[in-house]
Amino acid sequence: MTLFSLFALLDSDRAYQKECMKIVHDRLNATIKGLGIEVTFGEDFTAYYGIINLEYWLRKHVGDEVVRFIKQNYHPLDIVYKLAADHSIVLLNGSGFEAPDWSVRISFANLPTDAYENIGRAVRAVARSYVEAYRFATSRRIA
Repeated sequence: MTLFSLFALLDSDRAYQKECMKIVHDRLNATIKGLGIEVTFGEDFTAYYGIINLEYWLRKHVGDEVVRFIKQNYHPLDIVYKLAADHSIVLLNGSGFEAPDWSVRISFANLPTDAYENIGRAVRAVARSYVEAYRFATSRRIA
């Protein structure tokens, strides 16, 4: 920490800080692109960590009935297990960080920037698999 403090005193233009902020924002934007969504952030959002709230997204885009189905048939940790098993991506469940149960927490600090678009696509694929399971289950009830 002492070295970081000394470096901060020498870097009066904050070039290092600005470059680090650009890197994490680029990774955030790549994730959003992979998710295929539009998001607005407040000016104080640091983009070091993010929460992807699947319940909110599903409720907004496919409806409450789908969310009820998912909650009745899956455990919130299923998201992180599917990401790991199907996509070799390890994220943490958001509830461990006082975020909603049906969310994942992503760090924008540790992987190459080009990995984050794939992470977004993988989360979108997991969400799609829940919607497809709902559609399959409801189509069988009607038939």
